[in-house]
Amino acid sequence: MNIFQQREQILANLIEACKDHDEEKTNHLLNQLTELDKTAEQKPLPEEPKEQGFYVTANDGRLLLKDIDDDWSARTYDNSAKRIWNGNRQYVKWPTVCETLPPEAFPLKRVNTGSDDD
Repeated sequence: MNIFQQREQILANLIEACKDHDEEKTNHLLNQLTELDKTAEQKPLPEEPKEQGFYVTANDGRLLLKDIDDDWSARTYDNSAKRIWNGNRQYVKWPTVCETLPPEAFPLKRVNTGSDDD
């Protein structure tokens, strides 16, 4: 579960605790949220691959493309861009890749396409 999913779950529980007027549970969840944010701030981003080209995630083999502008996009089997990034954007920068994908997706593995462009 990535940090966004964890935060979403805590917020959903927090809303329920507020509706139930459960002050103890609300405070506990607020502390969890604060600790989660502290952990995220302290954790460095995985190293961004330097070369443009195709990469796959370590956990599920999702295909990503780093283009000439250092923008990242996710690719699907039919070679169309699938918008998996926050805000439903097609192209994102490295910090958004790291925020969106789970930690087990890293490090990314470079794919050799056999092209001279690799």
